[in-house]
Amino acid sequence: MHIKTYIKTLFIILGLIALIVITYLFYFAKHYPIPVTNRASFDAKLKFIRENINVNEVDTLIVGSSVGLNNIQGTYLEKDSTKCKVVLNLSVHGAYTRQTRQLLELTDAFPKLERILYVGQYTDLGITHQFNDYNPDFLMKYMRNEMNLIEKFLVILRACNNLFFCINRQRTWKKMYKDKDSFHYIEYDSTGSVPLQINAKITNPGRWGGAQPGHMPEVSYGAIYHMSKRALNKGLKFYFIQQPHREAIVKRDSRVRNALATFSKRVSNIMKENHGVFINLHTMLRLDDTHFSDRNHLNDKGSKVEAKKVAKIIDIIEK
Repeated sequence: MHIKTYIKTLFIILGLIALIVITYLFYFAKHYPIPVTNRASFDAKLKFIRENINVNEVDTLIVGSSVGLNNIQGTYLEKDSTKCKVVLNLSVHGAYTRQTRQLLELTDAFPKLERILYVGQYTDLGITHQFNDYNPDFLMKYMRNEMNLIEKFLVILRACNNLFFCINRQRTWKKMYKDKDSFHYIEYDSTGSVPLQINAKITNPGRWGGAQPGHMPEVSYGAIYHMSKRALNKGLKFYFIQQPHREAIVKRDSRVRNALATFSKRVSNIMKENHGVFINLHTMLRLDDTHFSDRNHLNDKGSKVEAKKVAKIIDIIEK
């Protein structure tokens, strides 16, 4: 083959490959969350916000780990509160306390924000990991759709520079995050909450009846202090909502009782210092087992009850 013909053929082949790759990247970005963070559920939440939420109208943020995601339905909070008109649930699976503090570095993306609801439990404090390579300025710009076409393409290109990672995410996404019988299930309501239909008593007895350790490092309490202090400085109302726990476990295990009491006292004191509001829904609601998916995740029924109770409390406090 003549050298010029060979080079021409080579460029045609490379061009076709590039076209196929670019087409796939845009297809992937349309149908799956691109990996802009080191957490798939965080990527999914950012994609949801970009496509479904008017960030300029949000007045209420819900944050936390999976209990924040599952335990309070934002749609019912909007419906039953006169104050919470536009709710966004920014909670992320596995977001421990220090990571939730990082999530709240994104509050400047919401110019009409008035209040933050941290839906938490003592077990959120036990692991002190943070998100790696966390860039809130970039994430806010990305979340607010403030990038031009070239910037968007570069984000997709950088996110999928390991093409096989994106292909694997596509291949496993349905199995990992669309199974209604999984606690990693992601199917948001209009606010970003995920009501659960699971009964771990049947599917996972360990999650239903097993007690969790009460390890609560000081650095995690420090993160709660930082969150509430930052909200105070920005003129935002900060609510810490302690989550219900299955009463059978609390009655049976003194370690859980002690952990709940210690956690309640410490967080309550932090809220007093930073003019936040502490709401202990474990003692207020005393929910029976028909409201739980496992030891501390509420099911669809329970998360509606919690949303209605929180709506009522906020309306009373802010009247």
